[in-house]
Amino acid sequence: MHEISVVYDAIRIASENGQKNNIKSINKIFMRIGEFSCINEKSLNFAFDLLKKDTICEDASIIVETIKAKSLCNYCNEEFFIDYTNKICPKCKRHSSNIIGGHEILVWKIEGE
Repeated sequence: MHEISVVYDAIRIASENGQKNNIKSINKIFMRIGEFSCINEKSLNFAFDLLKKDTICEDASIIVETIKAKSLCNYCNEEFFIDYTNKICPKCKRHSSNIIGGHEILVWKIEGE
């Protein structure tokens, strides 16, 4: 369950940025998580509920935006969305192994007071 290390880092990042900006309590942590990152959102929230106690994030919630997986065709340079079972370029109909998006795990915004 690597969600624990992801949550640990998210709390650390939010706490450090909160302190730099004189935020006393963080209400929301916004994350962008790629659909190929193997992060389970329920496990992420479970880990967050355990690890946020006695931190600046104690009253916070995590808001997750899922980033669709994307490929760049090895043959015609077309960018297109993919899934686990279909990595065929819609333009040239060839298989692409060049994944350029969908593995992201980012804290991109925090809200607090």
